[in-house]
Amino acid sequence: IGAAVAAAFKEVIEASLGGLSYGKALAVAVSVMILSIAVFAALDQLNIAQNIVIGLFYAALAIIVGSSVVAIGGGGIKTMSKYWERASQKAEQESANLKEEASGSKERIVERARERKDQAAQAGGNDRPDAVGATREYPPPDRPA
Repeated sequence: IGAAVAAAFKEVIEASLGGLSYGKALAVAVSVMILSIAVFAALDQLNIAQNIVIGLFYAALAIIVGSSVVAIGGGGIKTMSKYWERASQKAEQESANLKEEASGSKERIVERARERKDQAAQAGGNDRPDAVGATREYPPPDRPA
């Protein structure tokens, strides 16, 4: 399930922001984060070395947060203010590209969903009428609200 969720997020991000210089990298980063959290959750659910898994998860979070605190707060305040200023300027410049890229994202996402649905149908995995990428009306037309 975690891999499917990670793949879905990756598809949506690539379809909506893939044209930007950092779009694919962002999609991969989000996918990896979701997949790694899913692995920790799966191991915990399976009761496989729970103490070790939970400890490793907290250690990973501590490394990320601790590194950020040390880098930003401990002596890096002046350096980080320069980076924030540079990032702010780049964000202002990139906002036009972001708006342009996001303007047709809905259509691209729907098109990707159709492609995946067609791929599933060709592979013989389309047993359900509401398979991957299909849109459903709610409530279905044959059932009243």
